[in-house]
Amino acid sequence: MPIPVIMPKFEMAQESGKILRWLKREGEAVTKGEAILEVETDKVAMEVEAPASGTLVGIRVGPGEVVPIGQPIAYILLPGETWMEAPAASSAPVASPPSGAPRATPLAERLARAHGVDLSEVPGTGPGGRVTKADVEAYLARSSGAEVPEGKVKAVPAARRLARERGVDLRTVEGTGPGGRIQSADVLRAAEAMRPSVEAPARGAIRRRVPLTGMRRAIAERMTRSVREAPQFTVSVDVDMGRALAVVEELSAWAEREAGVRVTLTALLIRACAWALQRHPALNATLEGDEILEWETVNIGVAVAVPEGLVVPVVHGADQLGLLAIARALEEKAGRAREGRLRPEDLQGGTFTLSNLGMYGVDRFTAILNPPQAAILAVGRVAKRPVVGEGDRVEVRPMAALTLTADHRIVDGAQAARFLDDLRAALERPGILLG
Repeated sequence: MPIPVIMPKFEMAQESGKILRWLKREGEAVTKGEAILEVETDKVAMEVEAPASGTLVGIRVGPGEVVPIGQPIAYILLPGETWMEAPAASSAPVASPPSGAPRATPLAERLARAHGVDLSEVPGTGPGGRVTKADVEAYLARSSGAEVPEGKVKAVPAARRLARERGVDLRTVEGTGPGGRIQSADVLRAAEAMRPSVEAPARGAIRRRVPLTGMRRAIAERMTRSVREAPQFTVSVDVDMGRALAVVEELSAWAEREAGVRVTLTALLIRACAWALQRHPALNATLEGDEILEWETVNIGVAVAVPEGLVVPVVHGADQLGLLAIARALEEKAGRAREGRLRPEDLQGGTFTLSNLGMYGVDRFTAILNPPQAAILAVGRVAKRPVVGEGDRVEVRPMAALTLTADHRIVDGAQAARFLDDLRAALERPGILLG
């Protein structure tokens, strides 16, 4: 049976993806894991890999087309199989349920029995066309002519959140997603139609209008949600970076010559953060539902500026890597980010985030939490400043401000302060990191 190539979900809030280009042609042989097309999401461009080895057939969408997640976009014909054109994408499920598998979820079956509904008459919108509880409820509402409660309207979570924010009644919105499911774009169109036409005040000529779409919209929604939902607090320390800079300078010259990789201050910051997070696991955590999850592995995301906005590739297992390995991983992922070639795994699994604006001449700043993570560290530039040393002697030292933003639901002030104290110790005495 041909294997469907579906529009994958790269990000938690992703609803659709745009086809950028096909890397393989119709009828061409492909190998499992080989990149066969490029897809653009709200955040970044990604490569989609072949789910099996065989022949690429049935390409349904071309460059520039937007496809909901989970929708088949092509098929892989396995060796020995003959290709027969599949149904249109609008009606084809992602995959047929296995032979003998129940056609409906247990909740849908119980609800159908309670109301005497024949499940064969209910169109399913779940995986493989499976009937869900929402499908049965929608069928009952249509059959009785009753008004569907807003909470029962088929809509993706991001669309429901937008509807609450914009005051849009989901029952008045026409969905354009699979099975008529309401997407965020549908809510935005409805909100725009509700807005009264008001003449703009005289502020001079508009230079240009920039739609809040794509990556910019994704960042706006994510950061707004972060500030609205998480009680955030910040703590700061000033760190003498003299020894840290010396280590970076000495190791960088050797690493470029011997390994072809450049060791940067950001790489050392990642190594120091990983060491401190091992000592303070409460900050290497995420909040998911009613649970705080403390993670064994330290995966540090690094904010990288790209022309469209900001992406956060992740250095996985930073607590298990030496400084040279971290520098190499950081160089590779930052390079892919700027070239728009990040892979899904590059953005997933972060447990802590580092944002360094020192290279832009920023002295200090406060970063917004990257949900659902417990904390994010903001790093300012290293600058020479007068400090009082031993014996009350004033010295000029290379100093940097480190500001930690934390979620007060997960972390308390004392925990954040102890983490920063250890991080400062590691940067001021980098030999600690060799232990």
